[in-house]
Amino acid sequence: MSFEAYFGFTGDTATIYLSGDLTDKRVPAVRTLIDQALSRPVNRLVLRMHGLTSLSAAGVRCLCCTQQQLPAGAQIVVDGACDSVRRVLQASGFAQAITLIEGSLSLPDEPAAA
Repeated sequence: MSFEAYFGFTGDTATIYLSGDLTDKRVPAVRTLIDQALSRPVNRLVLRMHGLTSLSAAGVRCLCCTQQQLPAGAQIVVDGACDSVRRVLQASGFAQAITLIEGSLSLPDEPAAA
C-alpha cells in the first residue's frame, strides 16, 4: 500500500498527517518531515493518523525519538489512530507517554470534523 505524509502549523502546534502503511522503508521520510516540523518552536505535535493503516516497530522508535527532541512540557497528541495502530502504540508502551484521541481533535483555525 502507498504512504503519504505532510505537515502544517497552527500557532505553536505542528500537525503531521499520516496515511497508508508506515513501514520501516518509509521511516526516514517521516523522520525528515518531523525534523522539518520541529525546526520551529512547538508546544504540541499532533499526529493525525486517520488514514494510517499500519505502524512498524521502526515507526514507533521514530516517534519515541521525536518525543525526546521536544522541549520540556511539549506534548505529542495522536489523533484518530485505527485499532491496529493503537494496539502497536499500547504494546510498545509509547501510548503511556502521549495523548491518544479516538475521535477527531479540532484545533484553532481548523474546521471540526463532521
